[in-house]
Amino acid sequence: MTRPRRHLPGQVAALTRRTHGRRYALRPDAPMNAIAAYEFARSAERSDVELYAGVVMSNHLHLVVHDRQAKRSDFMRDAMSGISSVRKKVLGLSGPGDSLWNRSQYGDTVLLDRQALENHIVYVLLNPVRAGLVERARDWPGFMIMPSDWEKTVNVPRPESHYGDDQPETIAFTPRRPPGYEEMTLEEVVAHFEKLVKKGEKKIHREMARQKRTFLGVEGVLATDPSSSPKTPAGRGEAAPRFAASDPQLQEEAQVREKAFRDAYARERKRWLEGKKRCVFPCGTLWLRRNAPITCREHDPCEAGLAANFQIYQVHQARGAPGRDAAQVAE
Repeated sequence: MTRPRRHLPGQVAALTRRTHGRRYALRPDAPMNAIAAYEFARSAERSDVELYAGVVMSNHLHLVVHDRQAKRSDFMRDAMSGISSVRKKVLGLSGPGDSLWNRSQYGDTVLLDRQALENHIVYVLLNPVRAGLVERARDWPGFMIMPSDWEKTVNVPRPESHYGDDQPETIAFTPRRPPGYEEMTLEEVVAHFEKLVKKGEKKIHREMARQKRTFLGVEGVLATDPSSSPKTPAGRGEAAPRFAASDPQLQEEAQVREKAFRDAYARERKRWLEGKKRCVFPCGTLWLRRNAPITCREHDPCEAGLAANFQIYQVHQARGAPGRDAAQVAE
């Protein structure tokens, strides 16, 4: 049995997905950018998911999202399926071995405090620069959600080809500012992140110079063969971490909570399969909650990783309050 995922309404998460064989099948071009924008906008609307940051690289993608209704699995299923279906048609991929995505599940890292969220947003935005492709994040020719996009609604048009008239002609899409910065105006938050990105770019430039490496450049990126893949050996494919936090205590609590959830889930699932009555599954149960008439416990509204609590869980802030013991929450 696949290890169950624990998804709660309001969680903030970093999501990743990689292509099959690391092929550059997502290489930026006009059709790819239009497909990504449309599929993300449509899937976000269906699943009530808000996007804070995102980048589609040539062979993988990164997103940072607010999962308002605990439906990010639906969001990823719909978006990845839509991108795969249309992109394969654009590239003429139709064989049984022509999968767009690799076989692994998408990466899902719950971000537990504001610093972890900030670090991940900057990491996502710097991806094209860190990879030695373009000198500045804003130069990336592919799909990207930048701080300058926050709170600006755009009407994303339906791509001209491979979509039927039964699909929405346009979809209103609004990238959102991240939580935890309520003491700042939108302009101040945007400026804060743009400053962090510039600082990161300068650091990468120094390292590139030290290594005597040059950037590929936009023309080089656009000239990449989408059927090719990196010549460097693939890594060991380590799974994305389940949690990220700048506060070690939050990280430890989340891991305890996750273990308690898995133990409680396995116990209740066994009882449920045996036909026992009054089974109560732990909060965060995902698949069974949607596909069977089961009862789940309520989640702790003070839990770290929820967008509403990012102002509370900041580094060096007194944590006096909130929350029950992690193990008790899943019992």
